Amino acid sequence: MPSILIVEDELEIAELIKFILMREGFDRVQIAATFSEGKAMITSAFDAYLLDINLGDGSGYDLGQAIREMTDAPIIYVSANTQDRDKIKGFQNGADDYITKPFNPMELAARVKVNVARYLKTKGQTNTLYAFDERNAELVVGNKTYTLSGKQYLLMQYLYEHRDEICTKEQIYEAVWENQFVDDNTVMVHIRKLREKLERDPSHPEILVTARRIGYILKSGERQ
Repeated sequence: MPSILIVEDELEIAELIKFILMREGFDRVQIAATFSEGKAMITSAFDAYLLDINLGDGSGYDLGQAIREMTDAPIIYVSANTQDRDKIKGFQNGADDYITKPFNPMELAARVKVNVARYLKTKGQTNTLYAFDERNAELVVGNKTYTLSGKQYLLMQYLYEHRDEICTKEQIYEAVWENQFVDDNTVMVHIRKLREKLERDPSHPEILVTARRIGYILKSGERQ
């Protein structure tokens, strides 16, 4: 699931935005209440940034510039500054979008979703060997898009949320089959089906690899 950072010094507004986004399915939303806190948090990668401009201890414009130097992830200013010159300055300082306060919750959610989807699609095509859209149950590999369903989706979701980690067979049983009795062959069949989508050669996997006698590792798939 995409991660989002909100930098907003009015806590009620920050919590409202977080509530709106979580209601739309974004469950990895963090809040920074000051410029300084936001500056410290942008060292971690997020898939979108919602920035107020008047932060008291600093400017959202400066924060936007710092973010843009590190990532192409969408920057959306959410501000009470409604003049055209403010919006222009926002776009000059890295903005992908500019939303004025007071805002329509449905419009804010729609704009965030569009910007995030566009970024993740581009990111998946240029920086990684694959991209997984949990919300739409889509796995993108190269120029192919696969819609996953049932256990295949649940398995990919679990592995993706724990990518670059060893996922034991027991953990997979619990997460995907909810502790129902399944044999190793059942898991192997589903792993094979995912490999047929992810790998150039499913018989010699490089992305979804086996941790011998333990389980599996889904690699992040970043291009070298």
